[in-house]
Amino acid sequence: MQEKMHEKYIRMAIEEAKKGEGFTSPNPLVGAVIVKDDKIIGIGYHQKYGENHAEINAFLDAQKKGEDVEGASIYVTLEPCSHYGKTPPCADAIIKNKIKKVIIGCVDSNPKVAGNGIKKLKDAGIEVIVNVLEEECRKLNEVFFYYIANKRPFVVMKYAMTIDGKIASSSGKSKWITSEKSREHSHRFRNKYSAIMVGINTVIEDNPTLNCRLPNTRNPIRIILDSSLKIDLNSNICKTAKEIKTFIATVSNDEKK
Repeated sequence: MQEKMHEKYIRMAIEEAKKGEGFTSPNPLVGAVIVKDDKIIGIGYHQKYGENHAEINAFLDAQKKGEDVEGASIYVTLEPCSHYGKTPPCADAIIKNKIKKVIIGCVDSNPKVAGNGIKKLKDAGIEVIVNVLEEECRKLNEVFFYYIANKRPFVVMKYAMTIDGKIASSSGKSKWITSEKSREHSHRFRNKYSAIMVGINTVIEDNPTLNCRLPNTRNPIRIILDSSLKIDLNSNICKTAKEIKTFIATVSNDEKK
């Protein structure tokens, strides 16, 4: 019964964490829920890189509601940090607020944390439960965990193809071969990931803007592979380069020789 309760609140924390998608990089997505006497008294998520972490926002939410967090349990999708970065350690804030129990979705594999947050909480006499819905919590931050483990970017390849293997009409003039729903899905990717990369032929043929056109989102950095520097200065990419960070990758004449 208690296990199901833990899963319930971690799921809520996961949904809360998703609200920060696109805005927390290079930090992970994190959600937190504070529960006392079977009542949710605070909830929060990491909203933007450099700003309060999820735990702090949950404490602020409880304070705003006039709730007393002493003796409460806090559910967090990721191990609370134990080091100073852009903000102070969340583990310290949990101890200071006299939280009785911490339920964690997954351990942070970042060497700066990696069990140190859990140790700090236990050393302070706080009960700690780990790996509740671990797989779901790790999936939430697959980009973050991949980079920590491999020290190279997480890459997703996206392309559209008809069931018979075509990517355009025979004239090459078709704008879309996908549905509105699939296009919305690809724009969520543009918000979620840091950058989008295409070749120069895509820019020449389609004249895309490569922005994110969903509400309350941000644009990815645009990377154009253009070895001969053929990009048209009147293209949508160039016209919007002041508003959206853009890199054009080319080669020098010496390299081409």
